[in-house]
Amino acid sequence: MSEPIDDQPEYVPDPEKEKQAKAVHFTVSIIRLLGVVLVMLGLAIVLDRLPPVPSPAGYVLIILGLAQMWVAPVWIIRKYVRARVAEEAMAKAAEGTDQP
Repeated sequence: MSEPIDDQPEYVPDPEKEKQAKAVHFTVSIIRLLGVVLVMLGLAIVLDRLPPVPSPAGYVLIILGLAQMWVAPVWIIRKYVRARVAEEAMAKAAEGTDQP
């Protein structure tokens, strides 16, 4: 914070990167929502609200839904962040090799 606010460069967002981030956010939100639906369906099966379906199938759906709500979004976000970091590193490397 040694520089005054007026001397700091202004942040200009990249529209393409923002578009990618919004797509990842939307995908993660939908995956979490579908995970909640799986958990609710599994609970309905376990509580015999859907009689022709055996209870073990409900437990499997609950486990899959919980994994879809907690594990899958973290995995997707990590892959996205790793790709972005690798992309920025490649851009910096390209800038370094272009200059004599």
